[in-house]
Amino acid sequence: MSQPAKRTQSDQVLRAIKGQLWVLFILILLALLVDIFWLDSQKVIAKSLAVGALLSFVSQAIFAWFVFHRTGYHARRTIVHQMYRGQMIKWAVTLSGFIVIFINIRPLSAPALFTGFMLMQISHSWMLWRLR
Repeated sequence: MSQPAKRTQSDQVLRAIKGQLWVLFILILLALLVDIFWLDSQKVIAKSLAVGALLSFVSQAIFAWFVFHRTGYHARRTIVHQMYRGQMIKWAVTLSGFIVIFINIRPLSAPALFTGFMLMQISHSWMLWRLR
């Protein structure tokens, strides 16, 4: 016989988001160290990696806010709609964020930008796996 899924508590999600803040902080420090050892005066790699990681963090935080804004059995339909709405807004924030970054930030290292973004995505997946 199957059992119902365990509820994900909002405080666990909040702890995971705080954990993501630590990952963001560590990524920025590591990129800054790379720039210091390469003697890059403009800190292009650190800036690009930080902006990519920050964009990923902001889009994930917006999605988490939409999903966990309402809880309970009576709000189940609203929760499903909020998941769809949160995912659409997350994609819109991500795409518009990349557009704004590529237009406005000069000089920019695209590999560092995407590396920061992907490392935060990987850490987000790891944090979700730990919640289960």
